[in-house]
Amino acid sequence: MGLPEQDRGWESIWANLDALPDHWRTPERAAVDWGERLREAGGRRVLDLGCGIGRHTVALTRMGFTVTATDVSPAGLTTCAAWLAREGLAATLVRHEMEVFPFPDRAFDGLIALYVIHHTLVAGMRRILAEARRVLCPSGRLYAAVAARDEGNIARYRSDVEAGKCREIEPFTFVYSREAPSDKHLLHHYCDEAELRALLIGFAVDDLHLARWEYTGDDGVVRIGAHYHVQAQVR
Repeated sequence: MGLPEQDRGWESIWANLDALPDHWRTPERAAVDWGERLREAGGRRVLDLGCGIGRHTVALTRMGFTVTATDVSPAGLTTCAAWLAREGLAATLVRHEMEVFPFPDRAFDGLIALYVIHHTLVAGMRRILAEARRVLCPSGRLYAAVAARDEGNIARYRSDVEAGKCREIEPFTFVYSREAPSDKHLLHHYCDEAELRALLIGFAVDDLHLARWEYTGDDGVVRIGAHYHVQAQVR
C-alpha cells in the first residue's frame, strides 16, 4: 500500500536533502532553551512530534533527554536515524499519523512540535492537542510553533484561490497544487490568537507570542512568515 497524499508530500521535501536550507539542520535556540528549562524542572522524556530529519531530536538527545521522535515520512526518519548514528546518539524513532499517538497516557514530560500541527484541518489540530495532553504527565510541558493568520498572506491566498492556483478547504485552511513551491502543496491552517488559545484547552499557557518576518520564496516572491510560538503546561 502506498503512502497517503500528505505523506508523499513530505517524502518529496525530505528526499532532496542537498536542496534544503541550512535551518533544517540547525536547532532553534528557543527549542534548546525550552529543553534546558524542562531539564531543570526534572523532565527527562521528550516527544519530538514531526521530527523531520531530526534537528531537534539530535539536539535534545545530546542534552541527555530520552527522546522519542515521530514523523509520517520514512525518508525523514531514515535521515534522522543516520544523523543520530553519526553523532553516536540513540533515540526511539516511530512513524505514525500525527492525529493519533501510539503511546500510553503520561508517557512524556515534554512534547515539542515546531511548524507541525497546522498541516491539517482545525478538527485535526484539536485531536493532536488532545493527544498531546493525554501523553504528557501532570504539569508536562508543550512547545509548539503554529502558522499564524496574517492579513497580507490571507489576501494573497484568496487571490490564488480565485485564480485556481489553490483551494480553501475550510476557513483559513489552504492547499496549493502539486507544483507549488516549498511545502505549500500540503495543508496549512492559519490560526489567529483567539482560535489557538481555544485549541489549547486543558493547557495553562506560559507564553504565547507572534514571530513575523519577510523572506523570499522559491519562486522569487517576497512573502511574510508568521508563526505563534506557544509554551504551555498540562493543567
